[in-house]
Amino acid sequence: MNQKNEIIGKKAGHYFDNGFHCAEAVAAAVLESFNENPSQAIAHATAFGGGIGRSFDEVCGAISGALIAIGHLHGRQTRGEEWDIPAAFAQKIRQKFIDQFKTTHCGTLRERFGEERQSRECSKLVEWVAQHLVEVLLNLCEKEIEPCFDKMDAVQ
Repeated sequence: MNQKNEIIGKKAGHYFDNGFHCAEAVAAAVLESFNENPSQAIAHATAFGGGIGRSFDEVCGAISGALIAIGHLHGRQTRGEEWDIPAAFAQKIRQKFIDQFKTTHCGTLRERFGEERQSRECSKLVEWVAQHLVEVLLNLCEKEIEPCFDKMDAVQ
């Protein structure tokens, strides 16, 4: 993991610790790192926090925020366009998450963390997702689906 990715992760953690929830924090930090205005993506991410609408019964909001960032950067603009690139990014970040945490289920993760440590552990998880999403975006573009990303040099 390079230093830029760690900084992006820390920014996501800071956003989580200071008013954004998991999905919003990941989307905001990642999109800002690619010089994108994250305001619309943050709005789109809002309902996904806490395992979708605070249900804690669905996918972790940090993963949802990652998917929203992927869609913002690489999503289709018209019917019928290919979506192989965003699908590849989504598959990769999902698999990395499962390899690391053994589940994408918000409630299972929260139960594992325990009530006392939940906020701190979710903050770390948000950092991890943001760091690894940037890594996935850059590595897949360079190695597997080139040329897919014209903003690679923009990562701050």
